[in-house]
Amino acid sequence: MKTISAFDSHMEQAGYGRLSLLQQVSPLVHLRQLSKRIGTDIYMKRDDLTELGLGGNKLRKLEYLLAEAKKLGANRIITVGARQSNHARLTAVAARMAGFTVDLVLKNAVPQDTEDYQLNGNIVLDNIVDARIHEIPNDGTASAYISSLIKHYEEAGDRVYFIPVGGSNKVGGFGYARAAYEILEQCRFLDLDFTQIALATGSGGTHAGLLAGYHLQDRADVRIQAYNVQIDREPLLTETQTTYQQILTECAEVTKADIGSIQVSNAYVGEQYGIPSPESLETIKLLAQTEGIFLDPVYTGKAFAGMLGDIKKGLFRAGEPILFLHTGGIPGIFAYSNWF
Repeated sequence: MKTISAFDSHMEQAGYGRLSLLQQVSPLVHLRQLSKRIGTDIYMKRDDLTELGLGGNKLRKLEYLLAEAKKLGANRIITVGARQSNHARLTAVAARMAGFTVDLVLKNAVPQDTEDYQLNGNIVLDNIVDARIHEIPNDGTASAYISSLIKHYEEAGDRVYFIPVGGSNKVGGFGYARAAYEILEQCRFLDLDFTQIALATGSGGTHAGLLAGYHLQDRADVRIQAYNVQIDREPLLTETQTTYQQILTECAEVTKADIGSIQVSNAYVGEQYGIPSPESLETIKLLAQTEGIFLDPVYTGKAFAGMLGDIKKGLFRAGEPILFLHTGGIPGIFAYSNWF
């Protein structure tokens, strides 16, 4: 199974459909001016430019998650995230397009009480597509609230499909296993090869999917360095390991994944989730001013800052290009106007 068409055929035979949300391959571009400035060639996979809902990595996951929801006969989608969740926004947009009713359970997980954080950014887009928003405190009661909500709707006759935070489970992870095939096909066309990849991680699904996709293509030489945006590393590492193993087991009947290949850095989290670090704010401005590309203050800003920091520390192999996966989150910038 070495081509994207072979992967698609295998998934279809395994009973996992895909709801096509991406009509074109996202660009893979060379950051020429920045690369010249820092002395390392950096390329970027622009999943922030996926065409629906102002873009982002969650669309790849939603292709499989919403297909499963349709297969199960669901009419209502429920998902959970922080108030400015990019995942919630894209779930609302894609699910509404697919004919579902959508409920977003949004936690007040970030200590930001500005008007822009509360009312701008992703919240505006959630409201435009008529997602029903449930605001809850960040006190550990989300699971109980969601269970009660699902019970309420099912007793009323709905069929509910629940999508976990970030769309990060085995089914969602298939999206980035498939993306690994897309990246390698682009690289062959562009006469490029990457053995170093960097990305942000918050719930583990994108990272796990990429790991599995490269594993399935016998590319154990590729190092995928993830930069965590959550304070706690161990729960994320466990989730990533579990999803990675499940994807491989489903796709190749692999009984044991190479857990040692999972690299997650907590060195650039900053104060806490959702609070920009000084380094991330500087990095957002740097990339905008050199390449005209915007990073977001919660995920990609911290991850790109981490990658640049690790390049300076010599933690990436010198003389070899690096691919950064831009996972999106751009609408979130408008909730953080007070930081710029």
